Amino acid sequence: MIDVLILGRGFVGKYLEQLLGADDMSFNSTTTDGCDGTIKWRLPETASFSPDKGKFSALPAAKAIVITFPLQGEAPAMYLIHGYLDYHASMGTTLTPQWIYLGSTRPFKEIPSTRFTKPDISAGGPRVEAEELIIKTFNGHVLNLVGLWGGERVPEKWSRFYTEKEKLRNRLKDRSLHLVHGADTARAILAVIKKPDPKGGRWLISDKHTYDMLEILIGDPRIREFLEDLLQEEDVRKLVGADKINDIKMGESQVTLRIDSSHFWKKYEIEPEYLYKVGARDPYKKGF
Repeated sequence: MIDVLILGRGFVGKYLEQLLGADDMSFNSTTTDGCDGTIKWRLPETASFSPDKGKFSALPAAKAIVITFPLQGEAPAMYLIHGYLDYHASMGTTLTPQWIYLGSTRPFKEIPSTRFTKPDISAGGPRVEAEELIIKTFNGHVLNLVGLWGGERVPEKWSRFYTEKEKLRNRLKDRSLHLVHGADTARAILAVIKKPDPKGGRWLISDKHTYDMLEILIGDPRIREFLEDLLQEEDVRKLVGADKINDIKMGESQVTLRIDSSHFWKKYEIEPEYLYKVGARDPYKKGF
């Protein structure tokens, strides 16, 4: 039996693998193509759900299982968990693994939202249903993550999402951005693995800072051009409190805290280590 099975290695899984290796914990990960020594496996599409335990034969027995990909509702969550458990039961191994599921903070609309905020089902859709099932039925832990960054995944590149003036105009109405580095996300997961709550629960994960999206976007010449045009409009000038780009106040003091993750870091007695700085190099190395 291994210590940790990562279902869907992806962005976060690579950081988690490095952390587990440094901690001398045994692990394996799945990918859809089985690259880099991972297990080739994917969850079947909903239409093909069946009680075929053989679909889980590639997955080893593990003490903790981290699910990094989205589950669209209760049905796939039940299929995944029961399929895995039933397969190993058929092989004579009774498992009670710890389930850790990575979700998004998109369903959290209160200002600020905390781990006790009720997610907005209409915003989260079936993914919230899967989260609730994992918590209530299997005493799992759900970690709702803010924007992930690290390595080649840098917020400056997100300017590509604002290549139209109307999209930039809408972003100016709420410039708040919450981030967490992939390495800190992995540290959060490991903390839960080492110190699980028997009842499970939900946690919001960010680096405890609020970033100004405009401060990040303004380095893109296209965005500056759009903003110069928008500043010709009175409502935009009122929105940003300035007539010229250089007069716009930017930074954490100009935006609103929307995601409060302080409960998590206090509970597990660790702090985020990798904070984002506009234009600065990623402080995390280790092969990324």
